[in-house]
Amino acid sequence: MKKSLIGSDELKQFYNNKFYFSYSGINKLLFSPSWFYNHYILKEQEDSVDSHLVQGRVIHCLLLNPEDFDDEFIVIPGKMPGTSNRTIVDEIFKIHLESSDDSLPLYKYEASILSLLATINLHQKLKTDEARVKKILIPDNISYFEFLKSSQGKTLLDNKTLSYCKDCVDSVKEDESIVQLLQLDKKEEDTHLEVFNEVKVKIENKIYTDDKSFGFKGILDNVIIDNDARVLFINDVKTTGKPLVDFGESVEYFRYWLQAAIYYQLAFYKWIRDKEDSRDWKINFTFVVIDKYNQVYPFQVSDDTMRNWLRNLRDDILPMIEYHYDQKDFTLPYELAVGNIKL
Repeated sequence: MKKSLIGSDELKQFYNNKFYFSYSGINKLLFSPSWFYNHYILKEQEDSVDSHLVQGRVIHCLLLNPEDFDDEFIVIPGKMPGTSNRTIVDEIFKIHLESSDDSLPLYKYEASILSLLATINLHQKLKTDEARVKKILIPDNISYFEFLKSSQGKTLLDNKTLSYCKDCVDSVKEDESIVQLLQLDKKEEDTHLEVFNEVKVKIENKIYTDDKSFGFKGILDNVIIDNDARVLFINDVKTTGKPLVDFGESVEYFRYWLQAAIYYQLAFYKWIRDKEDSRDWKINFTFVVIDKYNQVYPFQVSDDTMRNWLRNLRDDILPMIEYHYDQKDFTLPYELAVGNIKL
């Protein structure tokens, strides 16, 4: 039975503003429309801080925009608290942010600490509240809390993570072909080349028709425009815990092909569509992949493969997005919502 969502104030507000689908947003919608509804419409769910995603962000920054590192990240001196303790302190810090007194120390949140400990069933075998709180008010946790207060919203890193990310970036920079591909050492005389890193692109007009109330957006890692050769290069940097030879599996499992197709269209609409000689231009897409052994390989997407991905975006993915968006149905995945699947 379909949930009635149409009357909610949050839904009305969502549809009052044009929504731009990112690759990650589309993935969430296709996997679990109700999750999409809770996250993007009700705004009830926050993205968890995944260590692999943080590593990816750090590598992207160090490689493509190193000058922005200090604005985005901050390195924790000393040792990071264990998982359970960090969870408690992180939650207390969220409560602290709502306080009118930003100087309050960790021990002032005793009631909140006890509530959180009970919620996750931690230290409940201890006989007194005082003993439970004492388990949290240890030097590492206190230092971490004070560090959070001074971090000004930056992403926290430990030295181990930073060291790993630097090793990955060094591996990339040691490969001259990758350096050339990403134009990491672009020379002043190369005036025919334009280089864009971590560029945000949003398109108002629609990819395949002229009558859609939603748009698409993305952050393209590395775009090289060769105005002499009339070629636009899109290079997307990926890290993987699998061997390089298995990256094709990740392309399917994580729908990286969908990301590539969306980025292709974003680049076309932003840089090529309105050129007088647009038909003479070509777009090359490459995944620059770094594995856990710091091996690097550029997987260039062939023209035939990209055509297939673009066709799948048009014929398969876009109708699913349209259904959920136009029907305001965020209950079940598309295949279940419109079909009668039996085992």
